[in-house]
Amino acid sequence: MTITIGLGAALGILGIHSIMDIRRKEINVILAGACLAAGVAWQFFGQKTETAEILLSCLPGSVLLGTAYLTEQKIGYGDGWVVMAAGVWTGVWDIVLILTGGMLTCAGCSAVLLILKKVRKGDSLPFIPFLLLGCIGRMIV
Repeated sequence: MTITIGLGAALGILGIHSIMDIRRKEINVILAGACLAAGVAWQFFGQKTETAEILLSCLPGSVLLGTAYLTEQKIGYGDGWVVMAAGVWTGVWDIVLILTGGMLTCAGCSAVLLILKKVRKGDSLPFIPFLLLGCIGRMIV
């Protein structure tokens, strides 16, 4: 198991925001923005990462923000900002793997909860905890 500084930061970002998402069903966008700004500064000044690569790592979060707009927040804007912040720290390929793992885990959990009749079709689940599980899975693999 290899844990880089970026994956460790993403784990922290997702862990803190998971707690907020579960307890309040909302994300602190200011905190997510601060994590994003810190990640951009670390990549740009500490890692000397190319600007295009930094922007590319923001793409998955940007897609979620667009999806939030198009679906009238069926997925929240906060989720997009958190994914963007984690993506800057991890890079585009790791955040895509984390996002994929989170979506698969969320789909599986949703299916089980629907079968057990614990939730109904229109109910919502906090998404960031599933991204945290995706991040942990990425660290293991």
